[in-house]
Amino acid sequence: MSAFAKLVQEKFDSAKQSQDLISYETTEVEKESGGMNFILTLVPALGQKTAVLEDKDKKEKPDPFLNPNPALVVKELDAHIMLLNKFAVSPNHLLIVTKEFKNQTDPILPEELYEAFKVMQDFGSFQPTLAFYNCGPNSGASQGHKHIQVLPLNQVHKYQPPVKQLFDEIPDRHIGQIYAISKLPFVHVIIGLDSSTIRSIQDNKEQLTDYLAQTFFGILDAMFQQLRENSSPVNVSYNFLMTQDFMMLVPRSNECATIEHSGKSFEFSINSLGFCGSMLCKTEEELEALKAQDNLMDVLTQVGIAWSPDADKYDAERQLAETTELV
Repeated sequence: MSAFAKLVQEKFDSAKQSQDLISYETTEVEKESGGMNFILTLVPALGQKTAVLEDKDKKEKPDPFLNPNPALVVKELDAHIMLLNKFAVSPNHLLIVTKEFKNQTDPILPEELYEAFKVMQDFGSFQPTLAFYNCGPNSGASQGHKHIQVLPLNQVHKYQPPVKQLFDEIPDRHIGQIYAISKLPFVHVIIGLDSSTIRSIQDNKEQLTDYLAQTFFGILDAMFQQLRENSSPVNVSYNFLMTQDFMMLVPRSNECATIEHSGKSFEFSINSLGFCGSMLCKTEEELEALKAQDNLMDVLTQVGIAWSPDADKYDAERQLAETTELV
């Protein structure tokens, strides 16, 4: 365990003991859909939290990221503060929030990409992590104050997000190539990160920031191109995923998906973690409803943007042919 990981663990344990942080009991179930092993997580206490928040809906709620609880502060950065997630479904879940209020609809900035990637590096090579950003009103963001999240992956995730199964299946991957995965039925773009380049510049903040920014803005342009080719509006919400191995963007059309089971309708708010392959349930009924679905990819397509049949003429295998040059 790295020194940084020890610091985060100590802060988490202390905040949990002082009850400044709520750590939920969970039950995990795997379900294979579309070539990916989804992780369905039952968190009954989330239902209680939702009920409390609904009772307070009409009241003015303070911004939890301005003047945050010191017990949750892990580290102060130049323009951001690193906090523990107060409502921790997974241990040591971190938030990188702007010191001044910025809107969650704003795009990610190069400095924020660097800070998120630096956290992943600081956790160490033996602790794979996932960074994600829910951008816009349909992205599943729970707070309007701009924040990127970094989640250490545990044994439940087999130390990798489930979507990496499909990324690893891309044949003859090339550095700098932007791909779409044929098994994913919704618009998205994904690119592998160049580990050799990152190792050579990891101690140079400016160069690493430039590399991450070029990669991100390359796939952002590619996402907009995919939207144009699928006759979809380009002014949309999106989810951003980043691991030590890849970056991925998924444009969004809706925040919630609705599914039917045993004569009932169930609504699921889905954020970046859904496209990573992880879904939360607040009740046993919700869990059973998800387990009963023929294909969970259909649930994601409800909130994403389905591929247009006409888009095949642009790329029969849904793979961008253009290579983005990265330095």
